[in-house]
Amino acid sequence: MPANGTNGQGVGMTDEEIWQIITYLRSIQAGASPTKLGNAAHGRQLFFGDANCSTCHMVEGKGGRVGPDLTAVGISRTVESLVESVRNPSQRLAWGLTEPTKEFAQRYETVTVVTPNGKEIKGVTLNEDSFSLQVMDTAEQIHLFDKDKLRSIKKSRKSLMPAFDPGTLSDQDLNDIIAYLLDVAEK
Repeated sequence: MPANGTNGQGVGMTDEEIWQIITYLRSIQAGASPTKLGNAAHGRQLFFGDANCSTCHMVEGKGGRVGPDLTAVGISRTVESLVESVRNPSQRLAWGLTEPTKEFAQRYETVTVVTPNGKEIKGVTLNEDSFSLQVMDTAEQIHLFDKDKLRSIKKSRKSLMPAFDPGTLSDQDLNDIIAYLLDVAEK
């Protein structure tokens, strides 16, 4: 990380901006959970079963690749932020997460492209430059497009993940899933 300063290095942030970043980082820092939230074994069953988390998310090498790998999320995020991510996934969509299985940070930016023949493909951006766009669709198929040949490209900061309200995923079931993720991260 470059030094912060006015000598051409760093981003030249003010003291107030630096303290805002520090405050934010401390607010999302995961702490030790004094009590277990729920039943981790049941949470594992839900993650890989009825809750369909593993359709998009991976834990310990098992599951989908469209969403972030959640193997270590229990030590990097607070319980509150995990609940928020499930209940309102677009609220704080990650700009760039470096994951053990990826060489570069992935933005989890939703993109919808329309191909020359009119086919609409929706997914997440994997790579992009001035001329091309690589997208992983919701079926985990990877597509490489020449931008100038597409009819349209629409990017959105709205998550592909649906919001799971308490009517869809009960508070107890969510606590069980989080207990599972905390258990995995502690290993």
